[in-house]
Amino acid sequence: MRRILVVDDEPELLEIFRAHFEGRYEIDTAASGAAAVERFIRQRPDVVFLDINMPGTNGVEILKLFRQTDDSIPVIMVTANSETRVAEECLKQGAFGYVPKPFNLMYMDHMAALASEQTFKRGPRGEAGRAPEGPAGSAPKR
Repeated sequence: MRRILVVDDEPELLEIFRAHFEGRYEIDTAASGAAAVERFIRQRPDVVFLDINMPGTNGVEILKLFRQTDDSIPVIMVTANSETRVAEECLKQGAFGYVPKPFNLMYMDHMAALASEQTFKRGPRGEAGRAPEGPAGSAPKR
């Protein structure tokens, strides 16, 4: 089963995501940037939904850390900010796409499917198909 990591500082939104995707994806959640980075490294999700505006480290900074750790995992930014420059910055930093809040769950399904299909087709380091997964917590690619 493909894995999704959802990162948001609003517990209610994490529960909405979990309830919506459960059964079709393995769902992991993180309510802070530090927890997100730890789960990203340990779990190696197939897709990440990452909130931009969070206390402490913002989503754009976390996106940069994710890209340095493993740039093959699609990250979809979630934002209540309607300014296009924020979305442009995320795309420049390597985001797969972005979803505005309030979000449409059918659109989220679509984005999750597109992103996870890309991961499956490309596989790690651009290889065809998905390579067998190593043990959780394996070293990031260099």
